[in-house]
Amino acid sequence: MLRRVNLLIDYGSQDKIVRLSLSPWLLWVVIPAFVLFIGSAVYSIISRAKIEVDRQALAQLRRENKLLEKQYNDLKNQIDSLNTTLALIGYHDLQLRVQSNMEVLPEDVRKLGIGGAEKQDPQISALREMRSAKYKNVADISEAVDELLRKAKYQRESFDSIETCLKNNETLRDHTPSIQPCKGWECSGFGYRIDPFTRMVRMHNGIDISNAPGTPILAVANGTVKYTGVRSGYGLCVELSHGNEIETFYAHLSGIYVKPGQQVTRGEVIAAMGASGRTTGTHLHYEVRVGGTPVNPLNYIIDSDHITD
Repeated sequence: MLRRVNLLIDYGSQDKIVRLSLSPWLLWVVIPAFVLFIGSAVYSIISRAKIEVDRQALAQLRRENKLLEKQYNDLKNQIDSLNTTLALIGYHDLQLRVQSNMEVLPEDVRKLGIGGAEKQDPQISALREMRSAKYKNVADISEAVDELLRKAKYQRESFDSIETCLKNNETLRDHTPSIQPCKGWECSGFGYRIDPFTRMVRMHNGIDISNAPGTPILAVANGTVKYTGVRSGYGLCVELSHGNEIETFYAHLSGIYVKPGQQVTRGEVIAAMGASGRTTGTHLHYEVRVGGTPVNPLNYIIDSDHITD
């Protein structure tokens, strides 16, 4: 039976040897403890290295996530901007259809709503299964992009049909009001308003555009001068007939340059702005009538950049 274990330690050049005498039971305790210590140290080093790698990976993911959030916000802003642009294009589409006597679809139809099952996109489905907080944001963006594509497709097809109609009927195009009658500032719109003289609510059948006295008044489309003269409340005025039951009316003038029966073309100067009749100041009162009924003139002005609120 092993009673003692002798260990000799040689210090080399110092010519010194040390002998340790250990009991066997102590040796069996020290060696496993040493192995356990080495193992623990190695495990600790590996764990710390893994934690550091995970920390760096998490930091990278956070940076990427922050960048993705910025890109998401930029994309959302771009979609909002595109929606605004498409709304403006849709407004001009409506104007062109009215001026071309084409069918105007109801507003709820033009919104191009859809129904049915939810779109099955693998990435969006993965976010939903992960219960990600970003699921709704990504889903909303996806739906918004789909809606933009539908609107763009509809608008392209609509403009194609309008272009075909206009090419097939140049006379209708030339005789349909489409420009502003003068430069200036819109001081009163179409619809019900408080009458500046009676202070009662009354229908205003046109728009009022103010500018300096003598500002040129233009024919908004080809047509025939139907009337020139003075009318109660309107002062000096001109009425043009454009055919297809469309007429335009210009009032509060300071001068008239055309006479009844005269043919005029779009953009031709027919009068000058003034303050004749019942008025609070110099301006043009402009009306568009279809079948004898006043309609909103702004629907017959394609480019109204020179008319500001």
